Amino acid sequence: MKIRHKLVILLAVLLVTLNGVIAFSVYKRTRQEFIKEVREKAKLIATELETTRNYLAFALQTSKIGITEQTKPFIPAVSGHAIGLKFAEKTGYIIKQTSMKYRNLFNKPDPFEEMVLRKMEENHNLTEYWNDDVIDGKRVERYLYALYVKEDCLLCHGPEEKAPEFIRKNYDAGYDYKVGELRGAISVIIPKEIAEQRFAANVVFFITASSVSILLLVAIIFLTTGKFMKPIERLTAAVATITKTGDLTTKVDILSKDEVGQLGRAFNDMSTKLQSTYVTLEQRIAEKTAHLQQAVLALERANKMKSEFLANMSHELRTPLNAIIGFAEVLRDKISGDLNEEQMDFVNDIHSSGRHLLQMINDILDLSKIEAGKMELQYEAFLVSEAIEDVYTILKGLASKKHLELKTAVLTDVKSIEADRVKFKQILYNLLSNAIKFTPENGKITLEAGIVDDMLQVSVSDTGIGMKSEDQEKVFKEFWQADSSFARKYEGTGLGLALTKRIVEMHGGKIWFESEYGKGSIFYFALPLNAPAKPIHPKESEAKPRHIVPTGEKGAKTVLVVEDDRMAADLLTLYLTNAGYNVIVAVDGEEAIKKAKEFHPFLITLDIMLPKKDGWDVLSELKNSQDVTDIPVVIVSIVDNKELGFSLGAVEYLIKPIDREKLITTVNACIPIERIEGKPMKILVVDDDEKAVKYMSAILENAGFDVLKAYSGKAGINLAVNSNPDLMILDLMMPEVSGFDVIERLRVHPIAKGIPIIICSAKDITPEEKKVLNGHILAIVQKSSHTKEDLLAAIKKIEQLHVKKDTTEAESS
Repeated sequence: MKIRHKLVILLAVLLVTLNGVIAFSVYKRTRQEFIKEVREKAKLIATELETTRNYLAFALQTSKIGITEQTKPFIPAVSGHAIGLKFAEKTGYIIKQTSMKYRNLFNKPDPFEEMVLRKMEENHNLTEYWNDDVIDGKRVERYLYALYVKEDCLLCHGPEEKAPEFIRKNYDAGYDYKVGELRGAISVIIPKEIAEQRFAANVVFFITASSVSILLLVAIIFLTTGKFMKPIERLTAAVATITKTGDLTTKVDILSKDEVGQLGRAFNDMSTKLQSTYVTLEQRIAEKTAHLQQAVLALERANKMKSEFLANMSHELRTPLNAIIGFAEVLRDKISGDLNEEQMDFVNDIHSSGRHLLQMINDILDLSKIEAGKMELQYEAFLVSEAIEDVYTILKGLASKKHLELKTAVLTDVKSIEADRVKFKQILYNLLSNAIKFTPENGKITLEAGIVDDMLQVSVSDTGIGMKSEDQEKVFKEFWQADSSFARKYEGTGLGLALTKRIVEMHGGKIWFESEYGKGSIFYFALPLNAPAKPIHPKESEAKPRHIVPTGEKGAKTVLVVEDDRMAADLLTLYLTNAGYNVIVAVDGEEAIKKAKEFHPFLITLDIMLPKKDGWDVLSELKNSQDVTDIPVVIVSIVDNKELGFSLGAVEYLIKPIDREKLITTVNACIPIERIEGKPMKILVVDDDEKAVKYMSAILENAGFDVLKAYSGKAGINLAVNSNPDLMILDLMMPEVSGFDVIERLRVHPIAKGIPIIICSAKDITPEEKKVLNGHILAIVQKSSHTKEDLLAAIKKIEQLHVKKDTTEAESS
């Protein structure tokens, strides 16, 4: 739309608006004058009619003319009625006389008139009355003018015995009037459609005249602005051409010498200068683009090398560390012989240092995952107080060693939060462990939680060493540690707070702190109470536990596993089914109670951290229900509160991570099962790392197992096929023939496909790789964190399965 069109439209709108305001003002004022005029006219009509009535009454009184049938038309009431009828025929206005003591039916008041007459009787100051009304569906203006008794009226309306004979013969009512009292009123009815004709004509005339004026004014403006706007339109067209084509040689032809002409000439000069500048700029952009492409390629190569480096780090660093930690455990547990006290101290130092280095590597890899966007959050609803209590339980021993006062304070308005429970605990653990680390003995550490601005805000304060002002900007940087003597006194990787900040920000929260050197620090973090509406990628662990077909005998005892974590539920199910039990899984507290009453299992394993109802509530309700109170309950949880568990009726309390042997022993204690002594199990260890094979062989042989050793995937396949071991321990990361290749080959072999496999690898297993391994692997033990107890627990599981099979075969024979 062109500017002149917009200008014309704008002026038209302004004129119409102004005309409307003026029209409304004129209408309002004219209507008020019209109403006043109509009412004055009605009052005049009523006054004239009253004057006529009074004159006729006076004439009859003074003339001594008798009232007969011939002189009846001169009676004021009769003559007034006749005048009203004639007036109505001529003007359309209705004039009538009305009275509460009417003699003639045509004087009978209608409801409106009766209401007004009663008001006039009650209020003598009310001599006239105006109002709107509707008669037969038509709007009317109504006016009543009060009539009072005068001396002349008493001729016909005085005492009945003094009234003329004609009056007495024809009328039974209307006598005994007194001078000054209300005898009735003159009613004037004015139809508004008649009264407003002249008013409407005036309004129509005004609107018509205004509209014509506006149209003429708009036409004049449109024609005159065209002359002034055409040069600007040509200038606009030239700019549009340059925008579409990029042709800076485009010029605009404006010959006028006014301001518009100056603008056109300035535009042509600018176009010429831009043309020369554009040529130069294109050359510079081409040079910069080439440099940028080289930089992008270099960054891509660096990022690829970083990813490859981290992938190799996961295997190359963890593998020798696993050997260091593992052989330290062998020496510490005196599997290869006794150690003196000094040697034991050295071994413990090696073991703790290896663990510390492994933690540093894991922190680096976790930080890299966050930077690469590969770390996801597993949102779930949980009680904040329980998460704080879990972390407090873990760290209270560490605090007590330094005689520190560790306190937690959770306000009553803090209930549950939707967040990653594990990561939330990691935040708390990092902040509290830092506070414990940097607080001298006999100090104080306080954790407080509350709701601030609809977010959960947690603070951790300590009376520790504090930080210098120049160091506070570096707190959340990776690998940063103070340059003072404290850097040498206190251990740490310098990654804890950096990781904590990233995790908080992944939740959509923020973290900050206050610190004073020599007096202590306060770290704060705030998290949203609710998870994002649409998580991008749901975590695999959020899925319900998948069904595992029981391997127990027909008629075996049933165990109800209550666990919301899929992997934990799968592990417990595998343990118990391999031990000969049928398993039912419940993923929350309400489902646990329902299934306990429905299936009445022989035993229940119960987690404490459950959705909907926590384990304490479930245990209490089970023990208070007559139907299921006799069912033994074994608590399996990370929450260490054995006293509460036993007081509520648990038969055993196991702390995660679960020791498999203790779990099976606990379950078997509830129902004795006959075992047959079997021959030692034959275990095949397949790993290209000779140190790892040596370490695992030492553990297994010391535990009474026969061990076969293979140092490559190909050798492992040959030994598996020819020796038919009872169990295989397999590494995934091997040259030429990987662990995945071994599993694929054995899967199609008629004999070796039944060999149970335990994965023991430094490789992080991806969800896709877990799907490949699913159904063929009994356990996965990470080299980065496993202990010999983990390994032996996995072996014992397989051994029990064999014992069970032997028992079955013996009974059948």
